[in-house]
Amino acid sequence: MKKFRVILIVFLLMINMFCVTLNATEPATQTSNTTQTDLTANAELVENNETLINTYGKIVETQAVKDVQNGSVKEKVQEVTVEITEGDYIGEEFTTEYVLSYDIDGKILAYELEVGDQVSVQIIEDANGTTTATVLDVVRAPYIAWMAILFLGIVILIGGKKGVKAILGLIFTILLIYFIMVKGIFNGDHAIKNSIITSILVIVGTFIIIGDGINKKILTAAIGTFGGVISAGVVALIFNNLAKLTGAGEDAIQLSINMTEINFNFRQLLFAGIIVSAMGACMDVGMSIASSLDEIKLKNPDITWQELLKSGMNIGRDVIGTMTNTLILAYVGGSLNLILLFMACNMNLFEILNKETIAEQIISAIAGSIGVVCTVPITSFVYSILNRDRIIYKKTSENKVNGKRSLKI
Repeated sequence: MKKFRVILIVFLLMINMFCVTLNATEPATQTSNTTQTDLTANAELVENNETLINTYGKIVETQAVKDVQNGSVKEKVQEVTVEITEGDYIGEEFTTEYVLSYDIDGKILAYELEVGDQVSVQIIEDANGTTTATVLDVVRAPYIAWMAILFLGIVILIGGKKGVKAILGLIFTILLIYFIMVKGIFNGDHAIKNSIITSILVIVGTFIIIGDGINKKILTAAIGTFGGVISAGVVALIFNNLAKLTGAGEDAIQLSINMTEINFNFRQLLFAGIIVSAMGACMDVGMSIASSLDEIKLKNPDITWQELLKSGMNIGRDVIGTMTNTLILAYVGGSLNLILLFMACNMNLFEILNKETIAEQIISAIAGSIGVVCTVPITSFVYSILNRDRIIYKKTSENKVNGKRSLKI
């Protein structure tokens, strides 16, 4: 019982350290009531003059792409006929122009629409009763669903029973993140505290699902993972505050213009995103080391806790090299288009790294990597302490005593 108390005290100290750091680095937030009122008034003004209906349709006819001069802007547009498939206008057809140009110069173009494409449509009814339809975008959800089905099939085919458990763990994680974290933050909960609670539930629940219930291996992996996540969160809180990152990228700024009733703390959202991003890599490392040490203990029950700790560190050093590369490469891949665009604007390396969007990705990657590195010693130490006894028990045994199987080694 003594060693369990030691582990529990260390676990609580990590949580307390994170909470202290959170309260020390959390910036004050202000809400602009004037801007909020103005946006609400503008929205009401639009509603009084026009009725906007968002629905879906299917492309039934297309024309060739042509250039259209709109003032000083030259756009590439495609004339299409869309049949409404949902809502009050179901079955009706509208002819409209679909703008392919994403930018003023027409350097970035959308795909041309084809007959049969499912699209999202916005129908506008003005005060005179005139109805016009605009094709907003292609509906991509069905393709994502088919890709998800393919992924699940491959996991089950190759993973077997373990694959089924992995899928259950994934579904469990998605449900927790959506209903607890996303919904909670949307309803006004503190983003960082909410993400910490979600991380604890995800870590414990996922390990129980993919493991064999609650045992020392699962407990070790959970504590080691959460320790790594806390390490990543503390580093992110400190350096995001020092670098004065707002978390409000260009997409967030554009979307926030349309928000009339809800204001988010983008600084908190940035930190919460780093915590959740680091959690996956830390879970991988934590379970890998715990499983490896569990197998070592199983094969060599007389191994000392010092030898277990040394073995865990040796295994972890090999894992660190690949997992840190994984995180860095993932963030670089997500920022590759921005880096190239900044280079095309004749920015040097220092200017690119100083851009907030890139700085956020760099700090996130480094914080996540620190979390992965810290997971190694925490997991190794916890497992070695919990398995100091030289006698272990197996669920099944090949040893026989007096013709009967013996579970004790």
